[in-house]
Amino acid sequence: MKGPLAISLLIPLFVATVTGYAADGHALIEFRDKGTIDWTKGIVTARGLADPTTYSYYRKSQNQREQTIAEAINKARHNLLETIVGLRINTEHRVIDIVENYPSVMSQLRAMTYQAPEVDNLRRYQYDGTVEVWSRMKLNGGFTQLILPPEIRQIESIKQVSPAKNSKQVQSSSRSTQIYTGMVVDARGIQAIPVIAPRILDENLDEVFGPTYASREFAVQQGVVRYTTNIWQAKFDLRVADNPIVVKALKTIWPGRCDFIISNSDADKLRSASEHLLFLRKCKVIIVLDPL
Repeated sequence: MKGPLAISLLIPLFVATVTGYAADGHALIEFRDKGTIDWTKGIVTARGLADPTTYSYYRKSQNQREQTIAEAINKARHNLLETIVGLRINTEHRVIDIVENYPSVMSQLRAMTYQAPEVDNLRRYQYDGTVEVWSRMKLNGGFTQLILPPEIRQIESIKQVSPAKNSKQVQSSSRSTQIYTGMVVDARGIQAIPVIAPRILDENLDEVFGPTYASREFAVQQGVVRYTTNIWQAKFDLRVADNPIVVKALKTIWPGRCDFIISNSDADKLRSASEHLLFLRKCKVIIVLDPL
């Protein structure tokens, strides 16, 4: 198979390999004009192409080849920056909203993206001398620290208080009798979209999980939530440990489509014990969405 048809068939396969989709068929991947966002792994990837000044890459001098490679890497990093500034933070803001108001944040983001490494083993030399490279940056760590909403702050450790042994009111009707180790939100079928800092609300629109509950320490380390497209994979993910509570998102709030409404009964289970507040603080939350 030759010609444009062969190239068009190879491009989707190559993009899938770059983003890690081939390795994890349940990853939530969002494709943008100049890059891709793996919301499951928390990685943004972008491609850079550099055109040759002569017909064949291999007919160039060593210096010309190095310049072409450097140009491709710079373009990949520039495209990485463009993809990142378009990321949705929550229902109201994107990264671009922050950088427009705080130029120093843009300077730091530019420094981060221009230090982003080239993806190993993905450099390609095309027959006409064009060089293709990919650059990748993680969303956790310094990036998350930079752009997380200020409402997500450091939360002190939650102390678990043991009830008195002679108390007959330990198990009240409002208190959950089961200790959960994480939460899986089934948000399939409601046209929701991923963001960096979503909120989970009850039917009265009171917050169940979000900036009030997440500790900045854990949000920076591993992200506020993890996304996937497979409910069974989510239930056995180490992030939510051995006994996650699985709740159904009844709907999402438009037009943002990133705040999730769960039932009041499920919300009460989560509010009923300090053990539950502890896993929320540690961001042990996975949201299951439809593939994008």
